[in-house]
Amino acid sequence: MSTVAIFGFGRIGRNLFRILQSRRDIRVGAIADPADPEALAYLLRFDTLLGRFPEPVTLRDGALEAGTRRVELLTGDAANRMPWRDLGVHTVLEATSRSRSRAELARHLDAGARRVISLAPPADAADLLAVPGLTEDHIHPDQRVVSNASSTVHAAAPVLAVLQREFGIRRAMFTIVHSYTSQNRLADVPAEDKRRGRAAAENIIPQESRSPAMLGAVLPELSGKISGNAMNVPVANGSVVDLVCWHEKPVTPAAVNDALRNAAAEERWRRILQYEREPIVSSDVAHSTYSSVFDSLATQSLAGRVSKTLSWFDSGYGYAHRAVELLDLYAAREGVA
Repeated sequence: MSTVAIFGFGRIGRNLFRILQSRRDIRVGAIADPADPEALAYLLRFDTLLGRFPEPVTLRDGALEAGTRRVELLTGDAANRMPWRDLGVHTVLEATSRSRSRAELARHLDAGARRVISLAPPADAADLLAVPGLTEDHIHPDQRVVSNASSTVHAAAPVLAVLQREFGIRRAMFTIVHSYTSQNRLADVPAEDKRRGRAAAENIIPQESRSPAMLGAVLPELSGKISGNAMNVPVANGSVVDLVCWHEKPVTPAAVNDALRNAAAEERWRRILQYEREPIVSSDVAHSTYSSVFDSLATQSLAGRVSKTLSWFDSGYGYAHRAVELLDLYAAREGVA
C-alpha cells in the first residue's frame, strides 16, 4: 500500500480525499492545511458542490477520522513542518492551487517524500508536465517533481491533438469560460490583480491564461500557434473551452464531429474525452470524471478552413481523477523498474 499526503485541503484537496477514500491500495497518511481543524472537518462533511460526505467524519486526538480511515491532520504552524519521513509518505499531492517554484516543491522531497505532484501550473520547469493522453509514455520512476498542468489544459489538449492530427492547425485561439473559485472574491476588495478583486458572483471577470504555453509544451507542433484568455463568470461549477482553429485542410462541422467521436472511442482518450450528443449546459458536467466533454451540437465552421468548438469540464472533479491516475501510472512504472 502506498501512502500519500494531501498538502492543501481546499476544493481540489477534498476532491482527492473523496476519490481516494474507497481505494485500498493507496492510503492518505496526512492532510496539511493551516486552517482550523474543526473548519476542515466541517467542509469535508458538508460540501456545496459535492454534497455530504458519505461516511461519518470526526476529529479525535489530532487526527481526522472518516469512516474507518484515520488520517494525521497537520494544521496551523504544523502544516509546514512536513514530517513525511516519519509518516512514511511516498508522494505528496500539493493541492494548494498555487504555482510553486521547483525549489518550493522540492521541500517535500527534502522532508522525505519520494515524489511531489503539484496540482497547479508550474512556476518553472518540472520533471514532467503531465497531460493525459499526451505524456503517459514520458513517465519515468526517476521523476520527482511533477506538475498535473491545469484543468484547462486537460480540457483543451484532447481537442487540439485530434484536430491537429486530422486537419492540421495553422493557428488556434481560445477563451476559457470558467466558474469562479476560492481565488475570486465575494465582494469588491483591493487586490494586486484589480480585476480578480471584483465580486465574482456579480461580474464577468477577464483573466490572463497560462494555458497556451503549457499546451505548446505538450503539443510542440503547435508551439507558438496558440493564444488564449479566460473569463471567470458567476457560475459555481462547470466550465467550457471555446476554441477556434484555422486549419491546413478543409473542415466541416460533420467532419470535425466525426473526428472527435472516433477519437473518444480510442483507448488513448477513453477516460479523458467524452463525445456529447445532447444539448447540455454547464451544470450538466458537474461531477464528470472526464477532462473534456465535447459538445457536438455547438460545432461550427467558417469559409471551409476555420472550426469553432466547445468542450465542457468540471475543473475540480475530473482534474482530481487525473491526479489519482497519475499516482497509478507512477506506481506501475516503479513496479517494473
